[in-house]
Amino acid sequence: MQDQGPGPSLTELHDPAAPVPAETPSPAEIDPIDRLNRALQRISFALDKSRQAEQRKNVDTQELVANVDVLISRVRDALAHADRPEDK
Repeated sequence: MQDQGPGPSLTELHDPAAPVPAETPSPAEIDPIDRLNRALQRISFALDKSRQAEQRKNVDTQELVANVDVLISRVRDALAHADRPEDK
């Protein structure tokens, strides 16, 4: 609601000559098809956000597994190098 201007002032509320501001219609006055369409759009948006978050989580997990594999390989190489008799 940030794009809306400030509400009517006190003088505008009590001035009978002031024009009556247009009010948003109640949910009962809105077309049921429009309400259903908006609800479906909100559901679709929420599902898309959830899928995107899950995909990011999977990518992070795959990257972490790859990094752990590289670390294990380096540790094995270091241990194999340390066990050689010519290094002692």
